[in-house]
Amino acid sequence: MEKAVTRRKWTAGLLIAGTVALVVAFWSLIMSMLSLLAVAGVLTLLPLPLCKVLEKRLPSGAAAAIALLTLLGAVLGMLWGLIPPLLRQSAQLMSRLPALLDSLRELLTRWSAALEARGIPLGDMQAELFSRISAAAGQLAATLVSGIRRLTGSVSQWLLAPLLSFYFLRDRKRLCLLLSLVLPVKYRARGIRAAREMRRESALYLRGQLILSLFVAAMTALALLLTRTPGALLLGLFMGVMELIPYIGPFIAGVPAVLLALQSGWTAALWTLLAICLVQQVEANLLSPRLLSGATRLHPLAVLLAIAFGGMAGGVVGMMAALPLVVCVRGAVRGWRE
Repeated sequence: MEKAVTRRKWTAGLLIAGTVALVVAFWSLIMSMLSLLAVAGVLTLLPLPLCKVLEKRLPSGAAAAIALLTLLGAVLGMLWGLIPPLLRQSAQLMSRLPALLDSLRELLTRWSAALEARGIPLGDMQAELFSRISAAAGQLAATLVSGIRRLTGSVSQWLLAPLLSFYFLRDRKRLCLLLSLVLPVKYRARGIRAAREMRRESALYLRGQLILSLFVAAMTALALLLTRTPGALLLGLFMGVMELIPYIGPFIAGVPAVLLALQSGWTAALWTLLAICLVQQVEANLLSPRLLSGATRLHPLAVLLAIAFGGMAGGVVGMMAALPLVVCVRGAVRGWRE
């Protein structure tokens, strides 16, 4: 009996070690597959309400196809109109980068002179700080340009995501039934409730956050156009993307806009800062409570810890994915405990 128990323990240990070794060996492939499934999941959740409405009059396959094509048509139409001006504005911002760095150098020189006049010498700190700012600005601009070009160049790699989402939409009831059969009978009801709650909270968060990001991007771009800030459309889109990172994202996205407006003087920079703050106040006090109150009712400390952990694990992408993952886990735990 003891030999049989020992053999089972050794077998389980070998299986766990083999699984860990396979995950480590094929980590990049696993992450690519998970990214593909995540995109397919988002493309499934967004048109799901329209698909349910269409299924009342159409077969499930036709309803799924029409709902998905409606979503993809809207996204492709938006990209078709936005990518050319975004590339032009990216090139303009790159050409303005040397003048911006000169303005920052002059500003740092004035501040250091004022501090030294009050007995606070900076020494080599000024040169080091400026080198860090220059490197960060160059990296940010290059990342924006390469990100847009990578998006246009990698569209063909994500053609499987709409196909996967179509089958997820069409066969979702059958897939849910098959997944429920995998669970033991005594845990099956809990598993179904957990999956439903996770899907509900994920869908609420994704739809609300999408509307919120689109509003922030549009209003920020319009406000920056009114203040005549260079690259208003690109900066507005950047603000909409950074809206996915609560608390920290708007601050990160607002710094380049204020720095670019600073080239036209302090008055233009203050107007740009005021416009960004106004958009953020409208988002925080009017839209966010209506769109995300039920989906992200989390303590700010939990949100900040999730963002910090996501940033350490996956950089900016990890910070964006942290809160949706927390919402999914919370929904699953809530459904399981009920």
